[in-house]
Amino acid sequence: MFPRFDIYKEILGAIKKRPGMYLGASPITELDMRLRGYSLARREVGVAPTEPEREFEGFQSWIEDKYGINSGQSWSKIILFYSVDEHEALQKFFELFEEYLNRNKSLEIDENSELNRKY
Repeated sequence: MFPRFDIYKEILGAIKKRPGMYLGASPITELDMRLRGYSLARREVGVAPTEPEREFEGFQSWIEDKYGINSGQSWSKIILFYSVDEHEALQKFFELFEEYLNRNKSLEIDENSELNRKY
């Protein structure tokens, strides 16, 4: 049994603090490749995706909806297209990813508020 590990919390937190140490000169592209490699490696050895991994799978379509793009490009290429360079794209990624993670929290609060008003 593999230990529970949340790559999106633990690894991305470390990368956000010191991106140059982990990603080099093309950070958004490198991050995308590493996350894809991590996911592929887990699938290849038969490890079921964790809840954070399943949640991250929706990030691609969320980015496409946010930017109004349905081109088949990866989330990293879409973010890079709307950025000045790779470094700005990485900063945008962290902002967008946080917005993506918080989208359900605001929906839950709205739903709970509406339920409370009804009763």
